[in-house]
Amino acid sequence: MSNILKGKALWAKVFEPNTRWDAAGVYEITVHVPETEAQEMCEHLDSLIEEQRKEEIKAKPKATLSTRKPYAKATDQDGNETGDIEFKLKEKSQITTRDGKTFKLKPPLVVDSKRTPMTKDTLIGNGSIVKVAVELKPYCVQSTLGVTMRLKGVQVLQLVEFSNASAMFNEEEGFITQAIEQGMDFEESHADF
Repeated sequence: MSNILKGKALWAKVFEPNTRWDAAGVYEITVHVPETEAQEMCEHLDSLIEEQRKEEIKAKPKATLSTRKPYAKATDQDGNETGDIEFKLKEKSQITTRDGKTFKLKPPLVVDSKRTPMTKDTLIGNGSIVKVAVELKPYCVQSTLGVTMRLKGVQVLQLVEFSNASAMFNEEEGFITQAIEQGMDFEESHADF
């Protein structure tokens, strides 16, 4: 089975690692896939978890094991199911060995629809249609079974470019802040701070 998912991208941090929850940094992307298209991948992930369960039970017959599935039903901002399955893919930006040595890892490959490499100058916004390549790694940690979905690459098929908040609005006639009105730049108007 191919470890490729195609769907709608959310919260793509594929050029610069996200350090919000992990100081070492993690490349990540969430992908929403229509439920019917996600079914084969979900069944494959479930079978990997079941194989891991059998291995763990062989080694520790009395072990009590719980499961953490690497996918969930996607919901909208009001908590209503959308009909999609949500997959969260991650890859560390560096690893530290037991003896304290740190190694930087390659960022995921990011290409356009023609496989031309993309740079961080074009940020992938929510709603972009992407294909993602993943490496699946079953695990058992503290009696919890699961499968890590490691992000290896992203192909952007339809780009919704990320924009900052000020791009939400067009210029209009009306109120102009005092600093701009007087020809001062932002730093000059906030020199006392």
